[in-house]
Amino acid sequence: MEDKDIKFTVNMKTGYIFEFLYINSYGGFRSVINYGFSAIAIVALIFGYGDSPLSLIALIGLASLFTVINPSLLLFKAWRQTKKNPGFSKPVSYTFNKSGITLAQDGQSQDAPWEIVLLAQETVKSIILFTGNNNATILPKACIGSELGDFKNLLREMCPAGCVKLKK
Repeated sequence: MEDKDIKFTVNMKTGYIFEFLYINSYGGFRSVINYGFSAIAIVALIFGYGDSPLSLIALIGLASLFTVINPSLLLFKAWRQTKKNPGFSKPVSYTFNKSGITLAQDGQSQDAPWEIVLLAQETVKSIILFTGNNNATILPKACIGSELGDFKNLLREMCPAGCVKLKK
């Protein structure tokens, strides 16, 4: 692959952060456990195990906890982050090439080596670059646009093989 710059700008939105938070909270086996508890509570409600008002309220609460309440809280958290985090208030321009990653925002830029990327994971709407236990960069596919294929190829080339979880 030639050393081509892949450039795009991200204007962070609540939906992008919500998808990230939702996947981190409900991804993999956690979703089986979370939705399993809700399903058990719904089955218990259907078969009449909520015979007292207190047990009925508890079953309704458990049934809605992982299907309505937690996702709603995640959406609120995503909304709050986009409104209160100054880093999300202005667009960030990214440049990716074989030399590394450049981030530019509000007249300032910073270069980063590829070694900081510990995991590149693709979701329905985004590519997420994990750079630490509590750090990730959300790159919406809508912002990457027509260069998505080239960008995914660059990630496969520059990141260690076991650290790239992208769709074909």
